[in-house]
Amino acid sequence: MEVSEEMTSVFFFLFISVFIFTVGDILGVATKARLSSVFVALMLFLIGFMTGILPPDIIKQAMLGEVARWSPPFIIFHMGTMINIKELAHEWRTVLMSCIAMAVAAISVFAVVPLIGMQSAIVSIPIINGGIVATQIMTEAAMTKGLTLAAALGAIIYAIQKFVGTPPRLFLRAERG
Repeated sequence: MEVSEEMTSVFFFLFISVFIFTVGDILGVATKARLSSVFVALMLFLIGFMTGILPPDIIKQAMLGEVARWSPPFIIFHMGTMINIKELAHEWRTVLMSCIAMAVAAISVFAVVPLIGMQSAIVSIPIINGGIVATQIMTEAAMTKGLTLAAALGAIIYAIQKFVGTPPRLFLRAERG
């Protein structure tokens, strides 16, 4: 059986993508999550794109776009099955503070509606309060509705959270020891 040149390139780009995420996971485990695996992967992709080592459409060439479309429901379901209701009730103060923080974030985003627009605000709120899954869901929904600018803003917000939030977190964790 002969493998076509197209399939060879798909497997090559898939290997490169998986390798980058593997490096991120290894560094995340080695640093005991002081360095986020997603942050490492984002940095490696960014460096690869800026140096021209990686093609800008590597995810598309690796055919990971389809996987990205059907993975959020599985991730959310899995996270939901891990919730311990008794422990959640015991940590009610943490839950309350999280809800207050999410409300403050939502109000803050609505305060800048005159600058970014209502659609961008609605896309941004779950991204600010969530993580990579929220980013994926909201940017895909915005793109489906033709809100390209709102989707781009959401992706930028997630990236800024990762790139700006990681260095202080590293410093603070190093201080605590």
